Amino acid sequence: MNEHNINLIRYGEQIETDVESMNNGMFELFDDLCDMALSRVYNQTPKINSHFDFNALNQNEVSMFKNMWLLCLAELMFYGMRKKPGINELKKLFYKTVYQEISNDSVRQKIMEIAKLIPDLIFENKNFVQNDIFSAPTANQDDGDPRNKGLGPELSSLIVKTSFGQSNNLDPILVEIEKVVQIEFNNAYGHCSIACSKFTF
Repeated sequence: MNEHNINLIRYGEQIETDVESMNNGMFELFDDLCDMALSRVYNQTPKINSHFDFNALNQNEVSMFKNMWLLCLAELMFYGMRKKPGINELKKLFYKTVYQEISNDSVRQKIMEIAKLIPDLIFENKNFVQNDIFSAPTANQDDGDPRNKGLGPELSSLIVKTSFGQSNNLDPILVEIEKVVQIEFNNAYGHCSIACSKFTF
């Protein structure tokens, strides 16, 4: 095993890696989870609206969705790993990797502009930053005054509206699609935060 740089670890221990390997692993994991989310949306679409053709969506919209998903998950992981020594280098490399994958200049420019908002959304969410609440039940209200429900709904909405909300392609079912994406994004956050927390670089 040593010839292949494989190290055995005991349950609960940290896994040592380098920034490049961490970047590649994060990108692959987030991308796979995004494909699963899009597949879930695709499969749920006929149940929401039997007359809607998901295949007719503009490919730029799908690209926007995938890249917004990657960046939202990444910023959440960066927040969780903010005390690790190589975090700034990892951030730069991850963003470089994402932007290199985007072939359409207008899509890249739009994503770069919106990506600047994501860290602010995270740090402004007091229930997340102070109480570690990522997502809370939507019925969590006091006398009709909605509480801060965590980042799950907020980031999911940002992803959907940025990608699919700019045209009228999904208008009839946009709210329902947001619900599906929120469930998938919450699951992705849970799995990724556990996975990323095990690495040190």
